[in-house]
Amino acid sequence: MTITINQEITIPLQKTLVSHVIPQLLDTAVRTYANSPLLPAHSVLLGQACISDDSKAAEAYARSLLAQEFDIESLFLDTIPETARLFHDWWNDEEIDFIHVTSGIFRLEELVYSLSSEFILGGKLQAPGRQLSALLLKPPGSHHSLGLLLLSQYFKRHGWQVFSASQFSEEDMCSAVKSEWVDLIGFSLSEDQQIPGIKKLIARLRKQSANPQVQVMVGGPLLRMCADLAQSVDADFACLRADQAQLQARQRALKTHAIQTVNAK
Repeated sequence: MTITINQEITIPLQKTLVSHVIPQLLDTAVRTYANSPLLPAHSVLLGQACISDDSKAAEAYARSLLAQEFDIESLFLDTIPETARLFHDWWNDEEIDFIHVTSGIFRLEELVYSLSSEFILGGKLQAPGRQLSALLLKPPGSHHSLGLLLLSQYFKRHGWQVFSASQFSEEDMCSAVKSEWVDLIGFSLSEDQQIPGIKKLIARLRKQSANPQVQVMVGGPLLRMCADLAQSVDADFACLRADQAQLQARQRALKTHAIQTVNAK
């Protein structure tokens, strides 16, 4: 079956998406956005734009939605991640090939970078005081970067100083936590084979960290299949969504900082 870009969202399409896409791809949390949230059907249309022959179609479609008062946070938190998951559904259903999946993800990453300034500058500024910092990582050799990119953008939107890189060796990570005070180390995991190595790496990073009470968070696709992922790798907590991750990380970091301040007196 050949996928083409549709111009309208039809009622049958919406019903199909509500019954199929939402239960499988989204959590049940109720979220409130400043402007109109995007519908699951918008992810389908964005996905179709990403795998079209027009390299500018995805950004053009996204900007047309934002011009209609759809919320950019909904785009980053819901629509783009859901679109990435749809690529894999379409591939499993043999509607597209792996080349389409790869190019589609690449165009989603391009879209995130293109909208980055608008997304970050439109967020809530961090409260006055000490700026929180995060080192956001993926396992050495991992090729899944979209989730980590979205996570870093969301943390920046909420005032964090973020250190991140697409490819960090284990030594790079240790050097980073030694040389820079970070309140949070976050890992995005995608395969269960990564668990033993990450558990050892987290232990090493805690030992090397300039912050003796650094918080460690894990998330990513693996968390959907492994609910006890945090316990499995000796992390402090786990989150699937960027908004939940940022909120929990902030609460934990501020609590830790308050305790450190009291102990220092």
